[in-house]
Amino acid sequence: MRLGVKPAVFLLRLLAWFALVYVVWALTPLATIYTQLLASLTNAAIRMTEWFGDANVRGGTTVFARGEGIYFAHRLFPNAEPPGIPGDWVQANLVLLIPLMLATPAATWALRLRRLAIALACAVALQVFGLVVTIKAAWSTELGEFSFRYFSRSDRFIYSFLDAFCQSFDTQLFPFAIWAGIHFRQLTGRSEPAAPPPQSSSTKPRAKSRHKAKAAARAARSS
Repeated sequence: MRLGVKPAVFLLRLLAWFALVYVVWALTPLATIYTQLLASLTNAAIRMTEWFGDANVRGGTTVFARGEGIYFAHRLFPNAEPPGIPGDWVQANLVLLIPLMLATPAATWALRLRRLAIALACAVALQVFGLVVTIKAAWSTELGEFSFRYFSRSDRFIYSFLDAFCQSFDTQLFPFAIWAGIHFRQLTGRSEPAAPPPQSSSTKPRAKSRHKAKAAARAARSS
């Protein structure tokens, strides 16, 4: 693995960034703010999946944040206690992903921050996807007659599989997969092809031919 630094230096940087990010995430309102953002994005995403289908379930799901938890409810069950998903469980991969991105060397800090922004966008998309399939899995398997009426057997299988897959893959492997994908060339020792050197616009003057030189010398003697 060619990181541009010694492995021990990279490890020390990673541990230092991890400690800093963990303290900031734990002691500031950042986790609560991020939970609100995730709930809003998930609510919009799951509404998009409910545009079609039976009128009773179309647009019926509402996702909202309460503290650091993400809750979801359906309008067909207004009096039911809404299930919740711990926000810290969803956000745990960021506490690893951010240090990985910041500890990896880059030519400039601007490039490092640009890579971090790409990584965060990928992480948010995967987190929203995981929340959507978790909610779908709950609706398709845990509501008795409602689940059997509005979700087919294949729906229940797909949502349950995706839910289990995201839960097992999310916290530990998603950060490493995103980090390795963004730094693939750097990790494998490959580099961008070097640009060809610019060609000079000026050209060397052509040497005078021998005949022209002799003619010029004769003209000079005769004068």
